[in-house]
Amino acid sequence: MSGLKSILSALFIIVLTIDHFGQEAKVWVQRDDNKIVIRNNNGLSSFDVELRGKIVLTDDDKDIKSMSPDGYLEVKKTVFGSRRTLIVMPEGNGLRKDYYEGRTKIAFEPSGRAWMAEILPELVRTTTIGAEGRVERFFKKGGPTAVLNEIDNLGSNYVKAKYADILMKESVNPRDYARIIDKISGTMNSNYYLAGFLKNNMDKFIKSNEAMEATFRATNNMDSDHYKTEVIKKGLDTEFVSINTVKIIMKSAGSMDSDHYKTEVLSSLLRKDNLNDEIIGEMINTSKTIDSDYYRSVVLNRALSKNGLSNTSFQKALESIGDIDSDHYKSEVLTSLLRKPISDDLQKTLITITKTIDSDHYCSLVLEEMLQKQTINDQVFEELITRAGAIDSDHYATLVMKDALSHPLSDKSMINLLKAASRIGSDHYLSDILSAAAPKIRNANDSVKEAFNSAARQIDSETYYGRVMRALNNN
Repeated sequence: MSGLKSILSALFIIVLTIDHFGQEAKVWVQRDDNKIVIRNNNGLSSFDVELRGKIVLTDDDKDIKSMSPDGYLEVKKTVFGSRRTLIVMPEGNGLRKDYYEGRTKIAFEPSGRAWMAEILPELVRTTTIGAEGRVERFFKKGGPTAVLNEIDNLGSNYVKAKYADILMKESVNPRDYARIIDKISGTMNSNYYLAGFLKNNMDKFIKSNEAMEATFRATNNMDSDHYKTEVIKKGLDTEFVSINTVKIIMKSAGSMDSDHYKTEVLSSLLRKDNLNDEIIGEMINTSKTIDSDYYRSVVLNRALSKNGLSNTSFQKALESIGDIDSDHYKSEVLTSLLRKPISDDLQKTLITITKTIDSDHYCSLVLEEMLQKQTINDQVFEELITRAGAIDSDHYATLVMKDALSHPLSDKSMINLLKAASRIGSDHYLSDILSAAAPKIRNANDSVKEAFNSAARQIDSETYYGRVMRALNNN
């Protein structure tokens, strides 16, 4: 069993579908360390190829110029039941070439040579036979452009990817990287092979900002969120990410269907230390395309943990938070945002957003966090305490108001708090608030005292009313 596992692990098998002279063809490619076996069938004809070692073709691709000592090539083609076979292997200082029609061996000259001249040009564009030599030849004649033009003529994404990888091993000028990426992404329609090409050569591409932009731009041509994410995450290993690059990544991420992969991309980007406010603002904007409350909250929490955010970025965050349905995740992100100082206008916007929180518990948590972490002026405090007074639960409304009383309040803010408290229907909770306020009332001005007495008169229970008066007189 262990021997079988070793054999299977050494094999690489793929199945391709290519357009072969107007017919859809199935191509099976099996490779291990020693050989490649290719089977091609388009319904009308089929050919099998077994290849070992390195093969160099003549410039017209109609003959084999040389072969490595361990080389071997066997080609079998069947058309309407008629089969022909070509076998080429090293012999002495040259090559031995055997040709068969059916099972009958035929002299290689002239029939075998004629068939080889016919079959090799077809093979080189549907397989990787002689790929290294062909890329080298085209590159010497016309640089990357010549190789890219030939890649356009190749029959499968597998072969195109192989040629593209070989091209990148040539002495390509880094200025040409972006052009190569754009061309390959335009001619290749396989997410798997395009992602493989980009990842295989990322160590070169990261040396050029233009190449990295082209790399991320290429992900826009991918249908698979998985492969998009793989390429983007690997590309983000580069030290610096420009705002233009981020915009390209955001476009790619924004087109993803999967909230999971979208979040992976944004989270990977947010782990970088050199992000400025503009970049983070772009990511916060992109979070609006995430439908899942959980995944959106993950992105927003990470973005809001960054230092140096502007009010513009906070505004974008509040817009994204406003669309979250879950009270839990909405309050969680609002709490994260409140850990950084925000402007008075943003504080008011945040208070307005709390009106969309159905849970009194979560609403009170946000308002208390605001009281704890923000510097609030009288106008904002009036809106906050009015919002607290509108909470259905007297218990949670009381928690917010008592929290507010633990902070220094202006006379105006105290009056607004007492007015809000007077709307609480429970004598128990109203007396609790007024008892907590009592120490601040004794030395207050007449307007504050009148507001206190007005609120106290809302208590019907003599017991609770007496408790408030005792708290007032004891201070």
